[in-house]
Formats: sequence, C-alpha cells, structure tokens
Amino acid sequence: MIKIALSTGCLYENPISDVFEIAQIVGFDGIELLIDKNKCNIPIDELNGLSDKYKMPILSIHSPFVTCDGWGGFWEQIDKTIAIAKVLSIPLVNFHPPKGIIICHDLAGNLPDNIREYKQSIKDQKIILTIENLPYPKHLRKIPILSRIFTFADNTCQIGKFAEENGIYITLDTAHIGTTGRDILSVYDSFRNFIANVHISDYDGDTQHLLPGKGKLPLRKFLNLLIDDNYDGLITLETNPSAMEAKEMKKAINNAKYSLSYIRDICCQITTSSKS
Repeated sequence: MIKIALSTGCLYENPISDVFEIAQIVGFDGIELLIDKNKCNIPIDELNGLSDKYKMPILSIHSPFVTCDGWGGFWEQIDKTIAIAKVLSIPLVNFHPPKGIIICHDLAGNLPDNIREYKQSIKDQKIILTIENLPYPKHLRKIPILSRIFTFADNTCQIGKFAEENGIYITLDTAHIGTTGRDILSVYDSFRNFIANVHISDYDGDTQHLLPGKGKLPLRKFLNLLIDDNYDGLITLETNPSAMEAKEMKKAINNAKYSLSYIRDICCQITTSSKS
C-alpha cells in the first residue's frame, strides 16, 4: 500500500516541529527527514519525541547534499545517516550520488565499493538503500551550448541499470527529471522495477520543486503509471519552501493539504475505476 510522506525539506528553515504538526493536521502517513544545516544536530530523543507526540513515523531519511557541521565528507555523511536510520528504525535511506564534471551522475569511482559496505552494515536491519537522480545545474541550463553538452552526456537513465547491478533501489525525483529535458514517463520506464520512493513536485522550465500541478510535468499520467504498475512504495512531497509558503503556517498547511489531495485524489480515482 502506498504511503505518502511530507519532507522536512519543504520547510527546511522552519522548526522541525512545524513539519510534524503540518503532517498530522493534513493527514500524511509520515515524514521524510532531510538532513540539512538546520537539522543536522537534532538529538535522537527529540526526533523520537516528535514522532510519538504527533503520531508521525519517520518513513525515510535523506543524507545531506550540503556540508553540515560535524558530519564530515560525502561518504561519512551517508554513514551517519545510516546510523540514525538504525537507531530510529527508519526503513529507507536515500542519498544523492556524487556529481560528475560533465555527466550528471558519477556512477563509477568509489560508489559501487561504498554501496557494498553500506549494504553490509544494514544486512540485519529492515532498511533499504536508495539512490536519487540529480538535477541539471540551473545556471548551466540557461547557456545553450552547455545545456546541449549536458543533454548529450546525460546518464540519468543508466541509474536503473546501476541499481540492478548493485542491489539497491531508486528514489525518483520528478522535478529533477524535468530539469534534464527528458520525458518523465520514459525515465520512469527505465526505473520502474527499482523505485522505492518518489519525490514528487513540479517544474515549470525554470523553477523546480513546485507544488504538484503548478508546473509543466505530466504528473497525473505519471501517477497513473505508478498505480497501473501496482506501486506500493513511498511517495514523498518535496517542494521548495517558497512554493509551500513556509513562512506563514496557515498558508503552509493549505498548500500541504492541496498537494496531498492532488496525489490521493488521483490515486483513489485510478484505484476505484480499476475495480469497477
């Protein structure tokens, strides 16, 4: 059964308690904890307390993609994220792969060896490891010749093969796919057997991580495909704080409610029609 989570990244400048409160008020199934500069040193007891208070489980944890005090380098950050997942029994750990110079994702180098070590560290835990597709840098997308080079060298669709070869899963980010200019439905086709989490948000050709339905991505068709394929993983709302209007709690609640309804209404309509 699909579960829908609210990412703390939607309100990353707010106190983390705001995210738990909004998730409870609106009716999300749980939280995705994005480790960032504001939330990298929250005590485990506080996270447990918020989860208990608001009856909101932490369904996934996202390794930092920015430098966080006390978290070390790229690989150490993933180690620390996995350690938190073990303590809090978080069932899914997501991370961004290293970035290439020209190619978007560096899937070679130390990544396969480190993944083997990470998998070994969680072999006795009910935790799955996911790799997330990355966006194109915004400043490069606006330079035609660089945009063409990135498009030519894009290896987003190779992530499916990489996941299969390394025994891990994928977090598919819809807005990130939008920045590459690729058809989200085609990318889904290359990922479909390995997706365990979907970061859902929209993209309008300039700004990513908009509320679903507020950009140009075919998110309804995408959700149709998920349901048709009997997807039973996690869907995580991951917008930017401006789209969520995070500075005003009432507006943030309304935007979270709209987004959750957008996702659930489509899923329910599809499920109902398939049974009739």
